[in-house]
Amino acid sequence: MTILKKLKIQRFKSLYDVDLELGHVNVFIGANGSGKSNLLEAIGVVGAAAFGSVDDQALLRRGVRPGVPRIYKSSFPGSTRDPSIRITAGTGEGGAEYFIGISNQGKVPKPYWIFRHERVDDGNKTIASRGPTEGAARVFGAQVRDERSRSLATQVRANLKASQEVRDLLTLLDDYAIFSPVTPVLRGIAPDTAPRVPVGLFGGNLPEAVDALSTGAKKRFRERALTLIDWARDFDVGPPSADFVASSVPTMRSVIRFTDAFMRPDAETLSGYDASEGALYVLHLLVLALHSQSPRTFAVDNFDQALNPAAARSLAEVFCAEILRSDRQVLLTTHNPLVLDGLALDDDRVRLYRVERDDQGKTKVQRVPVANLRALKRRHGPRAISRLWTDGRIGGLPRVGRV
Repeated sequence: MTILKKLKIQRFKSLYDVDLELGHVNVFIGANGSGKSNLLEAIGVVGAAAFGSVDDQALLRRGVRPGVPRIYKSSFPGSTRDPSIRITAGTGEGGAEYFIGISNQGKVPKPYWIFRHERVDDGNKTIASRGPTEGAARVFGAQVRDERSRSLATQVRANLKASQEVRDLLTLLDDYAIFSPVTPVLRGIAPDTAPRVPVGLFGGNLPEAVDALSTGAKKRFRERALTLIDWARDFDVGPPSADFVASSVPTMRSVIRFTDAFMRPDAETLSGYDASEGALYVLHLLVLALHSQSPRTFAVDNFDQALNPAAARSLAEVFCAEILRSDRQVLLTTHNPLVLDGLALDDDRVRLYRVERDDQGKTKVQRVPVANLRALKRRHGPRAISRLWTDGRIGGLPRVGRV
């Protein structure tokens, strides 16, 4: 399966010059403000370009925080005055690659970003390109209309000459999104402002997504969920009822109904409104891992939110195993050390990165190599990786917390 392997980001927020080789499961650790979310958003920007245009609506749909152009563009003292943000995404050495250079200059920003540079490569062959000179856009050797607010990627995807690998890369970039579920939306008492299929970026449509799982996926989903939600004997999806939802609580057409394993039969049913937010968060993440319509490549910002440390570790183990089983790709950020203990870091498809700012404030991203996970656990115990992180041995800590 085609996955995003190569990522190069230049002059986007704190990411002045970052080069990465990604795996299937990619976990980023670092202090608040180090640039972890910026990295996830950079992929959202190139994803919007693959869709056709980089504007607020396209960015919001992918979970990228809209901002004025001068905030998006790196402005470190003494750095180049090139006005463009440059991002390259590819499938790896000798594979498909998509490069954009976009800018939005002027005292009054345009509602969209301008494509100054763009290139689509298929192996060692460039199949679409344009530079800063107007009228130089070409797709498969033919000159095309050079509309600077629109990408050439859409024309490449529509062209029958494009290889499957090129189509796959542009499609997975287009479909990419950053999920950041929040409690009111998960509970069904607030609308999701960024709806997607199967679930919204903030947790919307969760009951419907659970109900729409295929028979095989639903069985696996139920088994995994009940392993992680130890107080529940079962759960299902159905209409809200006055028997377990107060009339003053706003609800959607469907709700998740939990059966509490410790309550009497006449009081054992509760809705997502009354259930723990951690349980709803677990269901949301498992839907993303198991639903056939989930994005092939996606991100989860603050993976550990709403979970206690032990639950976060268990969810990381189950979630990442399901991602590898489905051949999807995910990028996660976390501040919880125990999440790292749930990762199969002896599998090269699972990669850990530390994200830090250098003395100039520029974000640096480095892979943390784990040569022999079993040996580390024999020496430091089952929480070897979390210990090494909190002891300051692998980086990714705020300066005030380093030892």
